[in-house]
Formats: sequence, structure tokens, C-alpha cells
Amino acid sequence: MKFLLVEDDKITTLSIYKILNNEFNSIDIIQTENGQEALNYLKNCSQNELPHFIMLDLNMPIMNGFEFLSFLRQDDRFSNLPVVVHTTSSNTEDYFECVKLGISGYFVKNVDYKKFKETLIDIVKYWTNSLSN
Repeated sequence: MKFLLVEDDKITTLSIYKILNNEFNSIDIIQTENGQEALNYLKNCSQNELPHFIMLDLNMPIMNGFEFLSFLRQDDRFSNLPVVVHTTSSNTEDYFECVKLGISGYFVKNVDYKKFKETLIDIVKYWTNSLSN
């Protein structure tokens, strides 16, 4: 299982690495710090090297999550890549904008580490199970 993490916050990134490396034996996390870096990474991938899914923050410098999703969905090679948004925004307008841009899931980063961990594990388990069938 390979996924692309698009996240600029170092603490969140370290938490995600720690949680997933402890929970899953064979997970390959590719991390970029903004939407532009993520697009550059994807454009340099062959079809076989593409991640199984993307976990995307919304609020990032250079290119935010909304802009990234817009560019991603315009490119036929990436239009069907599953994208799960993880954000601090509980704004319903942000959620509906993401839905319009073709997300596969959306969760608000919980400040409670235990709840954040449980949600993250559930999401990765879901995609691991969905993509292995």
C-alpha cells in the first residue's frame, strides 16, 4: 500500500508516520509539503508508481488543497485517484467544495491524539481493504 501525504505541518506529519508505521507492516508513505510538490511528484510517476490514495491537507502554502484538487481532477491520469481530505477546517462550505472537486473522504483533525489515531487507522484500513479486493 502506497499513499501520498500532502501536509505542511511537521508535527502532524510525524504523528501520521508514527501511527501508521506502528499499525501497518507494509505501508509506503510519500510526503510532500504542498499541492505543487504533490503535483510534481505525481507527474513524474509512471502509471505503476502512482499512490493508491492521497491524504490531503487543505491549508498549505504555495498551492492549497482546493487548488491541488482542481488541478488533479483536470488531468485524466489522476482524475480517479482517491483523495481523503484531513484538515482542521470543520467549515461545511469547505466540505461541500471538496465534494464538488471529487474527494473520496473528509475528516477533521481531532486535537485529541487518541481520536485522531483511531480515525486515521480506520481510514487507512478502509482503503487497504478496498484496494486489495
